[in-house]
Amino acid sequence: MLLLVAVVLASHCACRALAQTSDPTLNALIKKGLLTEQEAKAALAEREEQAKKATLTDKNIRVFWKDGLNFESGDKKFKGKFGGRIDLDAAVFSEDSDVRSIPGIGDIPAGTEFRRARLSLEGEYRFSAPAFYKVELDFAEADVAFKDVYLGLSEIPAVGKFQAGHFKEPSSLEGLTSSRFLMFLERSLPVEAFWPERNTGIMLANTLFNERTTWALGGFTSTELRAGVDGGTPLDSDYRVVGRLTGLPFYDAESKGARFLHLGVSGTVVGPENGVVRFRSRPEAHLAPRLVDTGNIAADNQFLLGTEALFVWGPFSLQGEYFYTWLDRTTADTAQFSGYYVAGSWFITGEHRTYKASTATIDRLSPKHSLSFDDGGLGAWELAVRYSSLDLNDSGITGGRLNDITGGLNWYLNPNMKIQFNYVYSMLDRTVSGVNHDGNAHSFQTRLHVDF
Repeated sequence: MLLLVAVVLASHCACRALAQTSDPTLNALIKKGLLTEQEAKAALAEREEQAKKATLTDKNIRVFWKDGLNFESGDKKFKGKFGGRIDLDAAVFSEDSDVRSIPGIGDIPAGTEFRRARLSLEGEYRFSAPAFYKVELDFAEADVAFKDVYLGLSEIPAVGKFQAGHFKEPSSLEGLTSSRFLMFLERSLPVEAFWPERNTGIMLANTLFNERTTWALGGFTSTELRAGVDGGTPLDSDYRVVGRLTGLPFYDAESKGARFLHLGVSGTVVGPENGVVRFRSRPEAHLAPRLVDTGNIAADNQFLLGTEALFVWGPFSLQGEYFYTWLDRTTADTAQFSGYYVAGSWFITGEHRTYKASTATIDRLSPKHSLSFDDGGLGAWELAVRYSSLDLNDSGITGGRLNDITGGLNWYLNPNMKIQFNYVYSMLDRTVSGVNHDGNAHSFQTRLHVDF
């Protein structure tokens, strides 16, 4: 209607507007003297305003790319993301005779594997109450396995977040950090031995003091979920109560997250219904066998305490955790095991580790200059080193002692791709059937990682 009025008014105007707009049709009318520049701009502004209102109110899905394929409704009440990751690993090993002579070990062969091959769907919807969901499947092994499968409610007054399903128990900084953002190919010795990874349960969690503090409390049962006819195969019926508390005693806001100190503590109480617990670990290489193993231990209860710290100062970072667990055994004295790791890294290209305050975990790194053959971008380069120790000997149990020194080089081509190189020097001291095995092993590993 405004355009018709403009044409009628322009027919009585003797001037000829020569200015241009972003619309070719309006430019033609201006050139013929049927429309003035001011009238054309008004018509164009009205058209853009109507288009904007339509976008904000309709229910059509908008699809866009942001670290993955995202979609959202026009009113932004429903959001989702299709994601996935692929980790392709290769490794070679060298071990001395004391390691090879352990029953079940022998020569450790070189190999390749898809460590992870996952697809996921996650998102949130805001209708009567804010809610979120995630479903993730792993195709890396012969059976398709469920990873994160959960639903939840957020922004609950005085509580924060409620989550139910199959997901990570709230303990350990390294454990809770996604494998996409780990400093090394594998998590440290004590995390593999003591951290249960994912289980089925419920959890309450929230942040305090402008996300300077987080807390989480959950109850779980140990299960392994496999996609199949029955939808899952429970391994046991343990009950687990887990809690985690973290804080940021130092956070330099002016550095935009480049300088901070994170501290945390977690605790777990386990009641094994079948009366059996077991701890074991590989030498921080998934293609290697487990070099330390307590075997099955009869126990009434297990208690696990974990402490964690992360200090970041620009391109330098220092991270460590300590774990201590003790068992109330059924027919023997209490058994106690422990482990720790200390890791440091330096970004040669000047980036810094990214922190996600809402979950108190490490987040995605974005290189300052992604790899580019046009403008000479080299991506981000990181040097890392870690020392980890695990002691599974106590009260007549000879699971063994294992210490690892790991050196790493990470090349982040862009925010979604990286190539990693790890060398692990393992020092083993383990007694099996009265025979002591005191030897060393070497692991050379590389990984091509892609996620979206």
